Amino acid sequence: MSRMCTLRSVLALAILLLVTLWAVPAYPWHGTGNIAALAIDPVTPTTLYAGTCDRGLFKSTDGGASWTATGLTNISVSALAIDPKTPTTLYAGAVTVDCATGALLPPVEAGVFKSTDGGASWGYIGPYQVVYALAIDPQTPTTLYAGTYWEVFKSTDGGATWSTDGGATWSATGLFSVQTLAIDPVTPTTVYAGTAFASPEGWPGFAWEGGVFKSTDAGATWSATGLVGGDFAVLAIDPRTPTTLYAGGVWANDWYTWVRGLFKSTDGGATWSTSGADPCCGVAIDPRTPTTLYAGDAKGAFKSTDGGATWSAINTGLTDILSAYGVGSAVGTPTIDPLTPNTLYAVTAIGMFKSNDGGAIWSPTGLFQHSPLVSLSLNPTVVTAGTSLTGTVALITAAPAGGVTVALSSKHPSIATVPASVTVPAGATSANFAVSTSSNPNSTAVVITAAFDDATRSALLTLTLMPAVTLSSLSLDPTSVTGGTPSTGTVTLNTAAPAGGTALALSSSNTAVAIVPAIVTVPAGATSANFTVATSPVTASTSVAISGTYSGVTGGAWLTVIPATTLSSMSLNPSSVPAGSPSTGTVALSAAAPAGGAAIALSSSNTSVATVPGSVTVGPGATSANFTVSTSSSCTSSAVTISGTYGGVTRSAGLTATLIADTVTIQQADYYASKHELRVAAKSTGSTATLRVNVTSSGELIGTLRNLGDGKYGGQLSWPVNPQNVRVVSSRCGSATSVVRSK
Repeated sequence: MSRMCTLRSVLALAILLLVTLWAVPAYPWHGTGNIAALAIDPVTPTTLYAGTCDRGLFKSTDGGASWTATGLTNISVSALAIDPKTPTTLYAGAVTVDCATGALLPPVEAGVFKSTDGGASWGYIGPYQVVYALAIDPQTPTTLYAGTYWEVFKSTDGGATWSTDGGATWSATGLFSVQTLAIDPVTPTTVYAGTAFASPEGWPGFAWEGGVFKSTDAGATWSATGLVGGDFAVLAIDPRTPTTLYAGGVWANDWYTWVRGLFKSTDGGATWSTSGADPCCGVAIDPRTPTTLYAGDAKGAFKSTDGGATWSAINTGLTDILSAYGVGSAVGTPTIDPLTPNTLYAVTAIGMFKSNDGGAIWSPTGLFQHSPLVSLSLNPTVVTAGTSLTGTVALITAAPAGGVTVALSSKHPSIATVPASVTVPAGATSANFAVSTSSNPNSTAVVITAAFDDATRSALLTLTLMPAVTLSSLSLDPTSVTGGTPSTGTVTLNTAAPAGGTALALSSSNTAVAIVPAIVTVPAGATSANFTVATSPVTASTSVAISGTYSGVTGGAWLTVIPATTLSSMSLNPSSVPAGSPSTGTVALSAAAPAGGAAIALSSSNTSVATVPGSVTVGPGATSANFTVSTSSSCTSSAVTISGTYGGVTRSAGLTATLIADTVTIQQADYYASKHELRVAAKSTGSTATLRVNVTSSGELIGTLRNLGDGKYGGQLSWPVNPQNVRVVSSRCGSATSVVRSK
């Protein structure tokens, strides 16, 4: 009885904190943006479900481009799970709440909700607990687990009834919060739980009591793994090698010594090691290539291709947008499309992002709940008093039908005046507005502000008085040209030119080699202007001084005019190579390369056969340079033309890539259903070849055979079902197929 009272008190406290922290958004279609749970339909991965902390559950059927509310509204969703065999059946851990006010909705329901029609309608199935984690037995989906504040609940009848482990086996003293659950996909009776919370008794003797626990009897009993004493909210199991698992969180020896990061075990949790310095703490495993991991933490998203030994940041289009919104760089655990693992989803404080290329580039999805106003910019930011300038407001996504009207204001309207608002038209992402300034300001700085919904963006405008105009500099680009090729000169003033513009006199020290116009005019309001320096062909390198003069001030720069050099020949050695082997190309010039060298543009007539670098540079004073022609391991003999261009001249040479295929034979192809294991033995006449095993009907890669030496190959490959017929493909182009015998 006392425990039930304590449970209700804890639940009430948790709900009170949620109500206190929730801020009612200005528009009902925004919300806070925080997404607490994300799940992908394993059969149709373009169908997604996202649970928010204040708007209920949303659904997308087009890979995140657009979203609609499901029947689970006015609720805080903390966990999601989808039946892998019947994806229209799904479960959500949630608490009922009125999103408009943050108040609890009677009757208060905290626990698991179930839908059997893809989210259209829902029913409450208990237990009466705050549910942090859900997990479904992949082989028997009517069996599911719910991690709560006190314990793990289990149902074997799709949530109709629940039993509990009682929480007694977690620790003799600790009070626990079960944050995450993971089921061994091969042996579903093995379940892992990540727990948090610490016992406050005897403060300041604060003891970390959470950890990673393991059950080998489907949750009936639990025991500690080698990672106990801390707070662990993320678990991930290698689908191919389930004894390999990862845990994200904080591990503490005591109050003063702790390690925050990603931990890895290769022996089913008996021992653990840290997996690289970054990241912490969420991790997801590529189901087809388990050595490829994705992670999210407070610094953004990360990727590892070596099982967590090393990591690289993958934040293009992600943390820059988060920073633009001023919400930091925190990214939740990425979610991987099970059928197309290069497609990823990441949740953040402002909504969901998607990547279609393994995290190289991210973009926001349609579930983006904050104001789209990103920035306010001024051009220029420094102006002479009395002149006008342009302001620009920018949105993160295109404005909807009717446009987006952004309010504008000036800190000092007597100094700088802006319109009351500017509208970004439907379909556009930005709009300009005019800013006018006073010719007699009483201050030299003013803040211009733009506001829309919950976002405010500002920019500083600086005013200056009109100074005396003088020539600041004269520059040339480039400073060295081949005779007959022009260069561009630029004159720059110390301040903007007055009304009517500023005319500067130009001159050349050698008009037979370089010619400039008599004057160049900097337009009113501008600080610079360009002009063209025309050159004539020369037989020897010649330097010419180009000068500009205004108001008694002269500036200048030197231009070097050099003789023309062309490409005289292109050769390849050898001109015929086995496919996959390189050849060496050589380019030769008609004369020594100028200072800075000569960049010869290179091309291949068929890049699928042979590739070359974009260019090769002949060093200053040299007449030739080599480059490498790489050929592909093609399974056909092909001819290709390699060309180089320089000085208006193109030279070419032919290359033949010849197929040398090996012969592959299969000696064994047996599938052991009890072990989900395919055993293959093969031979190749190419002893250095790489042999890969594919499913003949679908082309799916099962695995790579080990090279046993002397042309022999073999392997024991994990595969969930008998592939019936396999094809062994060699990197040397040979292949063979075989019927798989069931053992």
